[in-house]
Amino acid sequence: MNDPHTLALAGRATALAQYHEQMKVLYQPLLSCPWPRQDWPNHGSLAGLKIEDLPLFQQAIAGLPDDPVLLRTLAGDLIQGGRQGEGLALYRLLARTNPGDPVALNNLAGALLLCGNGAEAETWWRQSLTLDPSYEEPRLLLAQRLLDRGERQEAASLYCSLNPQGRFGFNRSLALAYLLATGEQPASGQGQPGLDQLEALVEPAQADGERYRALVQRFAMAGALERALELLEQAPPQAISWTWDLEALALIAARDPTGEKIANQINTLLQRYPTSPEVVNTVGTLLLKTDPAAAAELFRGEIDRYPDNLAAMANLALALEEQGQFQQSVDAHLNMLQIGNCFGALHLNFGNIYASYLALHEAEACYRKAILLSPFFPEAWMSLGNVLHNLRQKGPDLLALRNVAAIAPNLVMGKFSLSLALLMYEQFEEGWALYESRLDQNRAIHLPMGLDKWDGIAALDELLIVAEQGVGDVVQFMRFSILLSLGIPRITILAEPKYRSLLEHYGGFDAVHSVTEPYRVMERSAWYPMASILGLLGISNQGVIIDAPYLAADPKKTKHWATAMERGNGSKLIGLNWQGNPVTENSFFQGRSFPLETYAPLTELDGCHWVSLQKGPGSEQLEHCSFRHRFVAAQADIDQAWDFVETLSILQVCDLVITSDTSVAHLAGALGRPTWVLLKYVPDWRWGLEGSSTAWYPTMRLFRQQEANNWEPVIAAVREALATFLDEQP
Repeated sequence: MNDPHTLALAGRATALAQYHEQMKVLYQPLLSCPWPRQDWPNHGSLAGLKIEDLPLFQQAIAGLPDDPVLLRTLAGDLIQGGRQGEGLALYRLLARTNPGDPVALNNLAGALLLCGNGAEAETWWRQSLTLDPSYEEPRLLLAQRLLDRGERQEAASLYCSLNPQGRFGFNRSLALAYLLATGEQPASGQGQPGLDQLEALVEPAQADGERYRALVQRFAMAGALERALELLEQAPPQAISWTWDLEALALIAARDPTGEKIANQINTLLQRYPTSPEVVNTVGTLLLKTDPAAAAELFRGEIDRYPDNLAAMANLALALEEQGQFQQSVDAHLNMLQIGNCFGALHLNFGNIYASYLALHEAEACYRKAILLSPFFPEAWMSLGNVLHNLRQKGPDLLALRNVAAIAPNLVMGKFSLSLALLMYEQFEEGWALYESRLDQNRAIHLPMGLDKWDGIAALDELLIVAEQGVGDVVQFMRFSILLSLGIPRITILAEPKYRSLLEHYGGFDAVHSVTEPYRVMERSAWYPMASILGLLGISNQGVIIDAPYLAADPKKTKHWATAMERGNGSKLIGLNWQGNPVTENSFFQGRSFPLETYAPLTELDGCHWVSLQKGPGSEQLEHCSFRHRFVAAQADIDQAWDFVETLSILQVCDLVITSDTSVAHLAGALGRPTWVLLKYVPDWRWGLEGSSTAWYPTMRLFRQQEANNWEPVIAAVREALATFLDEQP
């Protein structure tokens, strides 16, 4: 007998199975490199990257029954399974088809919050309350959202409006007690400030694990970490034995992730739960940055016990990448993606590996899949924006980077990435404003204690310029100190000790202070970051203002090096530099350097001797390059000349300097020497995207890549120009 209910269930199961089968196309594992380009149509448009816009998804949902309960259940399962894009699309569909249903709008808001878009969730909660003012769940969730972001007054009002005896009565009491404990009087005006009201909730919370956890977290957030940890030790037993131990670990890690207490807690947990996947993954994640080798061992052991543990595989891949074991990290990702690949973070990590090898198109495809899976994943949007920028996708790159700001307005690197793109496109007003975000990052900048940052207006007796970022930036921007001195009697500079001789030799500062030594300032003094001077003065690539040589070589040192680097036979001395700081190379500027052997075609020309200007990392390539014998006899002495003033004298003796985009380019340009700079496809903003000259340094000539990661045509152009140079120069 065919029961109608049984038939209906079977029909739903068939429809769901068909839906999942159709969507498999989008989630096929990445099993080879590079990413197959023919697969791109499944990854969304440049503008939207919305899964609901894909014909594949539209066809799949068309086969589903018109059943709100089924769709809501499927949407929840998809989000829990990592396929956030699909789940959100279904919740949006339910909200569109039921615009007057406050429950549908509340469900959409909750899904948005879970997926990382609290701002849009707030809009739907308010709309739900407009439809049904008595609906308490959206009021509670909205209040929690407001409290978390610091809008305490409205949050307190919403909490007070909840029924004290109702379903959310405990949540109401806990929030109002927390507001009192942290010094804010709620709208009702009842209660005493302090922790007393939180303490009063300990006994009522013991019967419910979630309530108890929420109470403990509020104690910690109110500054009573020790009391929170004490409560966890006294917590009622849970079905899962490590529940409260992991809660304690999270609280300690939030306060001091590298301290002795967290180390002791980690050791205790590993001894207590040596085979728990949850404990191992949590502990390993904490160790990723501080001890990636130890983290990798933990994850390997976990994978041996549970070969299908995707979380452990993902974390192992990250640990291997942290140790610089990129091929092993690639292998770990491939193993993981063969088991399951419906988590955006997996594709983000794989995209980052591609990007580290400058496989930009493949990285782009990975980032797009990450965003389809997790639409509000700020790091994926930022990575996509950066790779699109490096592919010269003007417009789409800015759109992606602006999405980062919309999703995570406090993500410093998102604002910094957007600022660099805006500066490249000469949108200087917004670009300079966002460029200030670099000061919020833990960068190599030494902020003077006890001094305020100058507002650019106030009258001062002394301005202390802070030399931030790298050598090239210091050299490029030091020239503008003279403009500030027109309105401020005394301009001094604070810098790393290695810059001191260069800054004193420049002579544009009244005093040069080292960050490692005590220094005095005047009573009316303030500090200002060096790179911010450009925005303050409105300086751009076209309006450099000071373009004449502003550095000079020491005559005695120059004479010494001219004698030491005797060229003979009328040949020319050509200085070479090829690699920048490796730390910088692993950031936005990746791809600007190249191996020394790249210069080999130039050395086929006669009439010149070569001088290596490379110091530190990269200089080891000199001993094994095919044209080592063509370098000057004094090369060993040059290699030991680390002082910047010595470097200026060596540059002065060179007839020509050929370099990648490094500090040597700025030193030679500031000195006014003939300088050729080889630039990657999308270089740093200061060089722009077009042209063979730059207003920053009139004696500089730019040679540009015409496609990403291809230096061969650039070297061919340099070789042709060098042949002409050697023929023309007396």
